[in-house]
Formats: sequence, structure tokens, C-alpha cells
Amino acid sequence: MIPNFIFADEMMGYDFGWRHPLKPERLRRTIELLKAEHAIDPVRPEPADEADLYRVHSREYVDAIRRGTPDAEFGIGTLDNPVFEGMHEKSLWYVGGAVEAAKRVRDGASLAINISGGLHHAMRDQAGGFCIYNDPAIMISILRERFDSVAYIDIDVHHGDGVEAIFSDDASVMTISIHESGKTLFPGTGFVEDVGLAGTSVNIPLNAKTTGDVWLNTFEQVAPEAIKRFNPGAIVLQMGTDPHFLDPLGHLLVSAREWVDAVRVVRSFDLPIAACGGGGYNLTTVPRMWAAACFTLADMEVPSAIPAELRDMMEVESYWDEETPPPNALSQSAAQAAIDFHLARFRTEPQFPRHA
Repeated sequence: MIPNFIFADEMMGYDFGWRHPLKPERLRRTIELLKAEHAIDPVRPEPADEADLYRVHSREYVDAIRRGTPDAEFGIGTLDNPVFEGMHEKSLWYVGGAVEAAKRVRDGASLAINISGGLHHAMRDQAGGFCIYNDPAIMISILRERFDSVAYIDIDVHHGDGVEAIFSDDASVMTISIHESGKTLFPGTGFVEDVGLAGTSVNIPLNAKTTGDVWLNTFEQVAPEAIKRFNPGAIVLQMGTDPHFLDPLGHLLVSAREWVDAVRVVRSFDLPIAACGGGGYNLTTVPRMWAAACFTLADMEVPSAIPAELRDMMEVESYWDEETPPPNALSQSAAQAAIDFHLARFRTEPQFPRHA
């Protein structure tokens, strides 16, 4: 059984409409898959208290979300972030899952998962990239109540810009993001030289069409060394599945196996983990990748076959059913540049600066 798996049906109310790419269906399918595997007994959270929102968001911003009307100043009512009915109240449910997961790890659990979350683009006072409230940042804030330092690891295809910005000047938080380069993908940030005001941001931008073997090797070269140098007490892991080569919103060529191997690398750090979901917009890939990640974090074997009764819904028979990714159309130069930059940086910084 996967421990401390947080879920409430109300989380599927976070819905920008049928035309929007962030579809609650991906969450529903994930829950159905894990229940069919008899892998979860979900813990029902309470909706978040607004005090938890104020950990990372301004009161003016929360008030604007509560009003629920388009407001360009706060990024509300855009194509990415259209207004929907009850936006504030419905957002409190996925944030409530993040709060519950983080508090469980803060209070001694080695693993807790809020798969509905991972909305990493929201800024202190602005919505962005389908994200209203930044639940990973709230997780970090809660974990800091116990741990002197926390590492945030983001394997989404998009740069975790909101989390990085919120903690840019906080030397007790390291952010590690491996993503498609901002030269070709939203949000256009996260370049290798961007180390944050506190010097604890680690960005690993990769060229479009980078294959999964290069993606995974780059992550394996940089992330363990960063964690070794920073020596955090706990990890918040954002598990966006959109690096997958079938995802319609990204341009990386990562397979499900390679992506899950990165989750396995994070588990190998042997640190408490509060995990959340993230991006992912292909309904045949997101549920099985999230389920496989949950199994991996819980140190359980990933089943090979999708339960027979779900194969029509999932459109695949195996967790690993996939076409062969197309060949890499670009060189590995960006990946190697990121490796060289960070390893040289780590050699000259024997220990990252942190709060006492």
C-alpha cells in the first residue's frame, strides 16, 4: 500500500473548461488505476486554510482570486488562466492536499503524495501557466517548520519558475529544475546561469528534441551532486509527466521508463519526500506514469500490465506501452553545457550558503 496518499473528489473541481489542456480526467484516471491495483487507501484532506495561502501569496492576490473576475494585474482571465466558477474555493482543495501531505512529512512520515498538485508557475501575486495557487511552495514553507533546509526537485518539462521566484532569496531552499529550454518553451526562463539571489537555484535547460537517455544522464550527473552539496533535510518533488515524447505541450523525447528512473534517483537520496503531480496533457501517459512514480517512491514494484478492466480507458495494455521515440534531431550540447557549468560550480562552492 502506498502510504499517505492524499485525495478528495473535490480536487477534480479545479477545471478551466473542456477546451483547456489541463483536464481533471487525467487525475480521475490515475485514481482509478491505483484503486484497481489496490495500491491506495486515500487520506481525505480538508480544504486549505487561507493562512496557508499567505505563506507564499499576497493578500491582494488571494482577494483577487476570491473575487473571481478577470484581472490582468494578477494574471486572471487569460487564455492560460481563464476564470471558472468557484475558482478560489475549488483551488483550496488541491492546496489542502498539499498542506496535508507536507504536514505528515513535517511530523515524521518518510513519504506523502498529493498527486493533484504541482502547480509550480503561480507567483506571489500572479497566476501563470494553468496555476492559481503555488502548492509546492506551500509544501516547502511547511517543511521548513521542522527542517533547516529543503530541496525542491522539478522534473516537469516546464521550468519551475514560480517556486524558484518565491524562494530566490532564501538560502535555506534549493530549487533544482530540469526542463526544456526557455528558448523554445513557456515560461521562457530557467537558463543555466540563473542561480537565484541566494545562489541556490540549479537550472538544467535542455534543447527541444533531447532524447530520454540524455535527459536522464544529465539529471543523474547534476541532481545527486547538488543534493550532496546542499545536504537538505527533506525534498519536495514535482512530478510533471510532460517530458514524455507523446505530450502535446513539450518537445522532449523522454520515455516513461526514463522518467520513472529519475523518480528512482530522487528516492535513492533516502530523504523524507513530499511529492506532488504537475503537468502532463496526454491521457494515455499521465495516469500510468503517475501511478508508476507512486509505486517507485513507495519502494514497490511497478506492475507490468494495466488491469484488464481499465485497458480500454487507458488505451494501452502495459505501464510501459509506447512507440519508439523519434531520433534526436539536435546535438547534446545544451545537456553537456549544463553538466559542465554545475559541476564546475559545485567544485568551487564546497557547501551552498544557507541560513543557520
